Amino acid sequence: MQDEKSPTFDIDKYVGIIRKRRYLVLSVALGVLSLLTWGSFIWPKTYEASSTVMMEKSGLVNPLNDTPTHDEDRLRHVQNTITSRSIIEQVIKKIGLDKSIKNDAQFDGLIAKIQKNLKVTIGGLGPRPDQDLFTIAYRGRDPKIVMKFVDTLVKELISESAGLERSEAIGSYNFVDEQLSVYKKKLEDSDKALREFREKNPEMVPQNESTIVGRIENYQTAEIDTTIKLKELQRKQENLQKQLSGEKELTTAYISSDGSPMSRLNHLNNELMILLSKYTEDYPEVIKVKSEIEDLQKQLSQPTKTGRENAGGDTIGTEMKALNPVYRQIKEELSKTETEIDSLKARQNELANQKDEERAMLGRMPKEQEEWTKLQRDRSTYQKVYDDLLQKRESARVSKDMQDTDQTTRFQMVDPPIMPVVPVSPNRVMLILIGIMLGIAAGGGSAIGLDALDHSFKDEDSIRDELQLPVLATIPSIITEADVQAVAKLDKKIYTAAVAYLGLIGIVFVGELLYRYAGITIMHF
Repeated sequence: MQDEKSPTFDIDKYVGIIRKRRYLVLSVALGVLSLLTWGSFIWPKTYEASSTVMMEKSGLVNPLNDTPTHDEDRLRHVQNTITSRSIIEQVIKKIGLDKSIKNDAQFDGLIAKIQKNLKVTIGGLGPRPDQDLFTIAYRGRDPKIVMKFVDTLVKELISESAGLERSEAIGSYNFVDEQLSVYKKKLEDSDKALREFREKNPEMVPQNESTIVGRIENYQTAEIDTTIKLKELQRKQENLQKQLSGEKELTTAYISSDGSPMSRLNHLNNELMILLSKYTEDYPEVIKVKSEIEDLQKQLSQPTKTGRENAGGDTIGTEMKALNPVYRQIKEELSKTETEIDSLKARQNELANQKDEERAMLGRMPKEQEEWTKLQRDRSTYQKVYDDLLQKRESARVSKDMQDTDQTTRFQMVDPPIMPVVPVSPNRVMLILIGIMLGIAAGGGSAIGLDALDHSFKDEDSIRDELQLPVLATIPSIITEADVQAVAKLDKKIYTAAVAYLGLIGIVFVGELLYRYAGITIMHF
């Protein structure tokens, strides 16, 4: 099995191809170089004029976005202002670029072209920390118009900047003041809505569900205690009524004929002393004796006798009618119990009503609390916006006052534009260098490409590899001394012409280099 050889890069092969086709390589390289070199002379020239402008920063705060005027965004705003349509229109009219304009389409095209060729570059910090630099550059075909355009544009910017700043300051102040009035009215309406809600729902604000649930539980506990106590009093009432039914309202006392009321009174006093030694004053028998003593004392002060005589006319004794003290005590206790029962029933009804009201309040709470929360949130939002607007209005007022005293941002032309002499385009130095590199690449590439397209056999190895046949003999080219001299003579002529031509391009290159970067004019077209 025959080993396959991987293809390798043979530099000697390609050098041989270039040497063999040297005239083609030289002509193609010089052609590309000539195209870029002499083509640059017919290429339309473009000139650029520029001016450096310094902006002194006021350090004011924009009341609408709280952005300091010396921030980088301020420079971006200036950049957008310079390239805006309005200021470009004014510059066009002042320098007369619209004289040849016949319709709006041409005018719009001119503005678009100027905006494309106009460039604003942020240059960084100025000599002082409160200064910024930026450069305005414009490109065009006529160097005088280019210079005049930049000069007029910078002057227009300087003249209009004060008016623009003042207009922005006044507009900001008026806007903030108008919004302040709007939010003041909203804040007053919010306060009124909160007040009306409180008046309509006095028990709801401030409240929460846990508080109401706790009160309902307390009412339920108090209602249970009241019910238990009411049942106890009702049982007591029944017992008292039974005791009262067994007692008489009045009692009858008799005094014997051989005794007197005084002796009866003494007897009762002695009996009371004996009872008190055994019982308390609340004992029924004690109360009964006390009551009888009181009645006898009243009778002694105004005696009334009702005698009941026997058949013989003798008086048996004296009869007295008195209130039964036990009956009276039971009656008073019953009355007191009935009063307490009525009071507990009223309390029970009131607790039930309060509990129902709390439950109803708990059912209304989600909706009313949502409304209350919304009212509070709206009020808090309006208050915050109102406070912010107060600060913004004060900042806007300060900014407006500083505009009146001319203490705001100022523009100053640091480097005025000068009329350009050297065009920025075409750059012949760069084009010639590019032509040299492209010429070398194109010449070598053309020679190698033509050789790749030539499918004829060039040596024995190619025949042997391609046809798979042995090569018996080769007939070499017969080159005489005269042929060698003729080729050498032709090479000398061609190389001499090529070097002379390259020398001419070199003179153009050096002249353009000195003219562009050193300001020395050797030749210029």
